[in-house]
Amino acid sequence: MAQTVKDKTNSNKDSVFQIEGPYRIHLPMLLLTLILISFGLIMLFSASMSAGYQLDKNPLHYIFSQGMSTIVGSVIAALIILIPVKKFDRIILVILAYFMTLGLVVYTTFFGVVQGNARRWIDIGSQRLQPSELAKIALIFCIAGYRSYIIRLRKAGKLRSDNPKRQAYLNCAFDIVIPCSAIMMCLLFVLIQPHMSFIVIMSLITFLCFLVSGIPLRTWIDGGLVMILIILIGVSGLMIFSNTSQKDKFTSNFAHVTVRLNIFQTLNAEDAATSGTAASETTAAADENEVYQSKQSMIAIGSGGISGVGFGSSRQKYQYLPEAHNDYVFAIACEELGFVGGVSIIVLFWAYLCGGLSIAWRTRSDFARILVVGYTSLIAIQAFLNIGVAVGIVPPTGITLPFFSYGGTANLVFMIAAGFVLAGSRTGVRRKKVTYIE
Repeated sequence: MAQTVKDKTNSNKDSVFQIEGPYRIHLPMLLLTLILISFGLIMLFSASMSAGYQLDKNPLHYIFSQGMSTIVGSVIAALIILIPVKKFDRIILVILAYFMTLGLVVYTTFFGVVQGNARRWIDIGSQRLQPSELAKIALIFCIAGYRSYIIRLRKAGKLRSDNPKRQAYLNCAFDIVIPCSAIMMCLLFVLIQPHMSFIVIMSLITFLCFLVSGIPLRTWIDGGLVMILIILIGVSGLMIFSNTSQKDKFTSNFAHVTVRLNIFQTLNAEDAATSGTAASETTAAADENEVYQSKQSMIAIGSGGISGVGFGSSRQKYQYLPEAHNDYVFAIACEELGFVGGVSIIVLFWAYLCGGLSIAWRTRSDFARILVVGYTSLIAIQAFLNIGVAVGIVPPTGITLPFFSYGGTANLVFMIAAGFVLAGSRTGVRRKKVTYIE
């Protein structure tokens, strides 16, 4: 039978043709995303009841608001999934996204709303947005679009030189210096607000996006040295030309970083004292008020035991644990659902990371690969950092847990990020080819 088909194929080549299979979304990732969203809303409902009643005499206050942002995010994500990924690969979209992002963070830095000693928000009507959260998805999009554009130019024979030294300079400038300088411009204004967790997350994600974009090792070394030199010159210039009051104001912006490091060291010192081991004393110990939130988080996690106290039965959420519906929703989940519930959340995010990377592995374009890696990393890194803070292995950072923590802007960002990952799985991967023989 096989020989017959082979003979027929050789003699009638015109009757043999191939077509690509239809676009198919990655079903396990879709189900995993829906599970995370649903699980997150359920846990937020339980964690926010007390805070909602205290704020508005309505235990459903926060879940209604989160539900609205989830609906809006779902509509946007659905539209993104329906549009082929290659349609987003336009340099004009990269330019628009970058300058809109830069404009928003600059405006927020100077004219934003101050809340909790930080100027990170802007009011649009009755809604309060955090532009630095929107900047996360915008900058990842810009990195993917820019790298794809540079790769296309090289395939077209541009940005090339017969002189090896000149070629090294071109690679260093266009692969590292120009994009990193543009990203650092945004990071600088967010740093002034200040928002340190944004700097940490975006620096790590930028590195990962560049890592999967095929930059040669020599360019990494040359570009890294140039960027270090630029940073040193910039910092030296600020130190030389800034007066004392400006230096003091800048330093005061980051006093909270020292406090959080002190909290982390104090908790570790207490654990070391309990276990009978010596603890270093390189920084001043935080006082009882500063470590209160972290201690209450650990109490909540420890109270859950193996199976938890029962859904809705948390005691810590009744004003014992501040921000229980926001930064520490994982602690409430562990208290109510126990070790089993906490591990389930970790496994879900780990599965999401693995699923996203598997999609990136099968992508057929540089743009789709960088996009999927960037957005998958955004969700996974932020999730694991939040969990690390809750269990006390990472200094407090103010990072929300994707899909679980309350926050309209952040929730919208994660929905859009998930939409791009699913879009990459649908239209960004290589489709199966089916051979037909007449």
